[in-house]
Amino acid sequence: MIKVGRGQEKSLEQSLEVAAKALGTPQLILFFCRIGTLGDSAAFLASRFPDVPTIGCCSVSVVHDGIIDDPDILLVSFEEEYEIACGLIRNLSECPVQHIYQFHEDVKSVHAGDDDTLCLEFCTGNEEMLVTTLNAVLDKYRIPLIGGSVFEGMERFGHTRVAFCGEICQDTCVYALIRCTRGKVRTYYENIYTRTELNYHQVTKVDVDSRSIIEIDGHPAAKVYMDFVQVPKSEIISSSQRYPLGRVVGSRTFAAGIGQVLEDGTLCCYKRINPNDALCFMDYGRYREVTEETIERIREENEDIYFTFTGECIFRYWLYTNENFIGQHAKNMFRLGGHAGIYCGGEQYHHQHITQSMVMAVFSYGQGRSEQHA
Repeated sequence: MIKVGRGQEKSLEQSLEVAAKALGTPQLILFFCRIGTLGDSAAFLASRFPDVPTIGCCSVSVVHDGIIDDPDILLVSFEEEYEIACGLIRNLSECPVQHIYQFHEDVKSVHAGDDDTLCLEFCTGNEEMLVTTLNAVLDKYRIPLIGGSVFEGMERFGHTRVAFCGEICQDTCVYALIRCTRGKVRTYYENIYTRTELNYHQVTKVDVDSRSIIEIDGHPAAKVYMDFVQVPKSEIISSSQRYPLGRVVGSRTFAAGIGQVLEDGTLCCYKRINPNDALCFMDYGRYREVTEETIERIREENEDIYFTFTGECIFRYWLYTNENFIGQHAKNMFRLGGHAGIYCGGEQYHHQHITQSMVMAVFSYGQGRSEQHA
């Protein structure tokens, strides 16, 4: 059973009280709060539920059962039918592997079975190193990973925090290993963007550490983007919400959001691009159809869905708001059943750090059809 508590009262304390009353006997509490209230929210929940792991972060907005708004607090409580282990991966920017032993012990403790276990994480950055570290263990047990990079607004980009059992941490990932002792949990990734051409472009020069593309096909990256999308340099960043670059990995394409354009034509991205990677240009035009296709696929592959949790990129939030689709999108997700979601600065899905996407954990009591772990 998963319960959700939501609070939007005259004060933060009143909101926390109202949300907490909606819970029963939690084994794990996820909480998502307004910008600037992380410390107070974490302290309240650690005091109210001293024997329960509490994991939280800020979100610019949340979605719950068809409604999108900005409540003071949103709680997601795992209450029965789960085996759970939680912990921290610290020093993400330097040496996250130092915590791998404890992570491995936690993974073993939940006794993962077939399609019944999930690793859910929230982190403050250095996602590629984190994903590699976690999957060194998760792959052995065939446990899928989904997660979100905390977004507290552009002014705090690179300085975000997570909370764990009342402690506020930077340069850290907080994780929860969740095994359903009754039913299944499956993970999904939605990319609303479609390729605009059959040809690939080759990344010919990069700065991996800064996630920067210097040259594409031997030309300055910004010039290639401007020529293809037909926008001036000053509009590259805003245009990339609708027409992002796509990194092609096998049969899948992952959007790479652009965060900065340098004078020499370098594109600084939110996703790491490697030398000789295949890139394509993408278009948002089919997003309504793609979202319908995602819902239908989940319905076909899962029986008796009782809850879906989503982490969605802030770029999609801005795009859907501009397209007047944000409310309908929330209602669409509620068609699957109980739903809660947050907005992130980036997403993690299995072995990839991705942007401008949505990751999903779908909990069901039916057998359904397994998705192959990728």
